[in-house]
Amino acid sequence: MAITGNLETFNFIDIFQILKKDRKDGILVVESPGKKFAVYFKEGDMIYIREVVKVFYIYLDLDFNQVLKKEGITKDDLYQFLVARLPILLAVKKGTFSFTPGFIKYPPDIKPLIPIEKIMMYLSRQLTQEEVDRKISDMKLVFEKSENWAEIAKKAHLTEIEKKVLALIDGTRTVEDILNETKINKLTLQRILYGFLATGIIQRKKQKKRKIGFALTKALLNKIIARIKGL
Repeated sequence: MAITGNLETFNFIDIFQILKKDRKDGILVVESPGKKFAVYFKEGDMIYIREVVKVFYIYLDLDFNQVLKKEGITKDDLYQFLVARLPILLAVKKGTFSFTPGFIKYPPDIKPLIPIEKIMMYLSRQLTQEEVDRKISDMKLVFEKSENWAEIAKKAHLTEIEKKVLALIDGTRTVEDILNETKINKLTLQRILYGFLATGIIQRKKQKKRKIGFALTKALLNKIIARIKGL
C-alpha cells in the first residue's frame, strides 16, 4: 500500500519513522515546486537519492543496478552522492511525497551507508516549536527507554546533551523534571525527546491497568454485611 501526503503536514522525521518501523523496501518520491527526488530505501534505511526531470522515469527501472548504470556511478560512489544530495533533499519544506513499497530490486551486497536514526536525530535538532508541540506539549509526560534503546542510540550518534537527557529517562521523571535537572532550553529538550520517540530510543510510559482483586472485593462485601447487620 502506497503512503502519500504533504510535507507541510508530515515532516521527514515522521515519514522516515514509518519506513524504519516497518523496515520498508521501496522508493520515496518527493515533489517540490522546483525539484523532484527519488529516495531509495532498503529495509527502512536510505540507500540513494536521485533527482529526476519527470517522476515517470523513476518507475522505468525495476533493478537498482540499472539505476546505477543510468546514473553513471558505481556502488563505491553511493556514499559520496548520498552525502552530497541529502542536505538538498532535507531542505525541502513544501511539496508532496509518496512511497511505493517493493517495486525496486536490490542486489544483496547493497548496504545502508548512513543510519536513518542519525538522519532523524539531525532533523529533530531543527524542528520548530509548532512541530514539537505535536508530540511533546504535555510537560507531565513520562517516558521510558525502549527494549533495544542502546543499539538505536549508537546508530543515532547522539550529542553530549542528548546523552545527558537520555540518562535521565527512567520511567519516573516527567518532562518537567528533566527540564529542571538539565537546565536546558525547553525547545531543545522537546526536540531531543521528539527525536528519541521517532527513532524508537524511548516510548511513552505504559500505564498499569488497575485491577480489582479478591482482597478489594472481600473488603466491599464485609462493609455490606456490616451495614445489613446494623439495620
